[in-house]
Amino acid sequence: MSNFNNRRRMTFLSRKVRISAFLVSFLFLVSSVSAPMVMGASNSKPVALAATPLSQLEANWAAGNGNQYNWNYNPQNQINSSSAQNLGLSWLFPLPTHPTALLSVSGGLGVDTSPLIVNGTIYFITQFAQVFALNAANGNVIWTNVLPILPNSTAGKGIGNISLHLHDDNEAFTTKLFGNTPTFWVSAPDQKVYAINALSGKYELNFSVFDGIKTIVGNNPGALYGGLATPILVDQNKGILLSSIVSGSSAATGRCFYRGWNILVTPPSLMWTSFCTPPQPGGSLPVDPSWTVNMVNGLKGAQIFYPGPAYNNGGPIPSSAVVDLKKLSPAQLNSTLYDDWGQNSQSAACKAATGGASTGSTTAGWGSPWLVGSGPSTGLAFVNTNNRDPYNSICVTGPSLWAASILAINETNGNWVWGFQTSTHEMWDYDCSWWQALGNETVNGANTQVVWKTCKSGYLFELNAATGAMIWAWTPPLSILSRCIYCYELDPLNKTQMSYPYFAPDRLGPSQVTLCTPCSFAFESESAYNPTLNYIYTVSDNNPRNTVYIAMNSTNYKTTPGWNQTPPPGQTATEGSFNNATVEAVNAATGQMVWSHLILTQGYRGGVSTSGNIVFLTLSSGDLLMLNAKDGTVVRDYFIGGPLNVLPSIGATSAGQVEVIVPITAGSVSWGTGVPGDIVALTLQNVASSGPSVITSTSTISASAQTSTATTTVTAASSSGVSMTTLYGIAAVAVIFIIATGYLAMRSRPKPAM
Repeated sequence: MSNFNNRRRMTFLSRKVRISAFLVSFLFLVSSVSAPMVMGASNSKPVALAATPLSQLEANWAAGNGNQYNWNYNPQNQINSSSAQNLGLSWLFPLPTHPTALLSVSGGLGVDTSPLIVNGTIYFITQFAQVFALNAANGNVIWTNVLPILPNSTAGKGIGNISLHLHDDNEAFTTKLFGNTPTFWVSAPDQKVYAINALSGKYELNFSVFDGIKTIVGNNPGALYGGLATPILVDQNKGILLSSIVSGSSAATGRCFYRGWNILVTPPSLMWTSFCTPPQPGGSLPVDPSWTVNMVNGLKGAQIFYPGPAYNNGGPIPSSAVVDLKKLSPAQLNSTLYDDWGQNSQSAACKAATGGASTGSTTAGWGSPWLVGSGPSTGLAFVNTNNRDPYNSICVTGPSLWAASILAINETNGNWVWGFQTSTHEMWDYDCSWWQALGNETVNGANTQVVWKTCKSGYLFELNAATGAMIWAWTPPLSILSRCIYCYELDPLNKTQMSYPYFAPDRLGPSQVTLCTPCSFAFESESAYNPTLNYIYTVSDNNPRNTVYIAMNSTNYKTTPGWNQTPPPGQTATEGSFNNATVEAVNAATGQMVWSHLILTQGYRGGVSTSGNIVFLTLSSGDLLMLNAKDGTVVRDYFIGGPLNVLPSIGATSAGQVEVIVPITAGSVSWGTGVPGDIVALTLQNVASSGPSVITSTSTISASAQTSTATTTVTAASSSGVSMTTLYGIAAVAVIFIIATGYLAMRSRPKPAM
């Protein structure tokens, strides 16, 4: 496969046609492969299936997680557990490589967000900020736009080095703004938001959402933020955009904040800034040891998850497994939360380490889009937070609200409504980033809007969307997700536990190694929800790591998270060196696991999609694994070949043919070789097209207590644009075709074990 890897390193528009040995080797390769060997495939020939007209919901994948509720679900049924054996390559689009101007910046290869599919057009952004619109029918370029990102784009703003690493929370799509113009939104690592006309590729607007640490009141002047792109939430009905910033991992992390922007005016105006951690020493505000107490007193709901030893072996965990801060007496609340982040009463040892500066903070969660409420939660936005920074410290003696949490905020005025902390005094990098979704369940006989949330601690939560009260929690049993003796949740009312400087307080020192599992990554992917079965699909990782404590001092204050992790003997130093991962289906009504499917020898990153009674999983080994959504049995193991670390998108061409869009990319994730990658379109072979170029559909969405109905005219994307022949040249297209043919047909060589 060396020639294949060489091909992936060729530049985009200037790829040279290397016909000689390169082409000959691929001709030989393609001619020597055997017929596809597919697990469970029948010997019958593909049957011509009649494509039926699609509704808007079936035709589009219009959000980073499929729809506005983050279900990662498409209700189409063209591709299902019976027809999936006929999936094959429709087209392949080779991605550009890392541009010369950004060679000094980490990351930047391939695509790390799920492509959107709207009205027969596919929209996606590379990690180095080149936006594409492709014709879903053939992969031709309709337009492309390179965002003006440079290595020094954030110079002087108190932000770490730009990291070219994006997630699904960095993209959005609207149709009601700018005179009802379809618009693709991108939040880029230069801390700017770009609204791009989805028909022309021209800017509708672009503006900065963070101009430096001096704009955040109560920040320590030496604060640092990370260089990742900010998550964004675009509410097109209200004309409001929410933003934040993602932190680093040191005690110098800046103060946690969220912002609301009025995007109905140009340039957008800042409506409010709200904080979720207290003022820091040295900032423009005095430290306030009662800040967290006062915040909780103003909330509608405030709970901290604490299951206790009774639920250490997994399974459904009842609503009583919380500490309800709103039910504590004033004296109890004050004792629990006074000077929660330790900014006021720093010990001598702490001051020696920090110089009296900030003891730590948290910032926004990332990985999956935030949510806009509806029905009983109309006007609310649901956001999440990162891990505590630093992970371990002698300075912080409290629960560290609101690290590793999910919160509800009034999107009009920025008032906090409720908060739910998933890991108290969080020391494991158990941030509550990644997936959250909105749905409806019957709770105590009443139709109730709920929020589902997964966190890296290995728990799945169901919360009341209006109040934040936990309905149930679930974690895999120890037979699936093992846990070390230190890897359980702490008691927020236990002063001793809330004063731990390290998660293994009896093992302080460079020679005292703790083997932890799960170590930071138990749920580090986007889950999916199937409304037909009422199942939630998650993937948990077993990832043992050796961990040692690193005490902060005056020289490492801005660089250390408080510990260092290395793989145990016999494993490599990459994130992909997990022992295994497991796919689980959980009944959303009860919090009970329905089935599980073990994936050997590799971890999991990216996400899960579900459609047509199939659960789609993208493995870093290059497999598109399809499981029966009802019972977890293997429908098909489709070995594509390149590393897969992004959830597949499922939508249709303008003619109504459903596609599974799979990005091949490793990007800055170390699971597999970093490659420019490709966008691969899979369709059912020999399927008759229904042929409509314009589809008018009425869609009914009932994910909330209220039902909304919308009639939408879906206009077919133009088949014009830049063809692959024009873009690459005739000879290069021949090479690409050969690559694509061999890419998805190489079944004769041994496939990596799962």
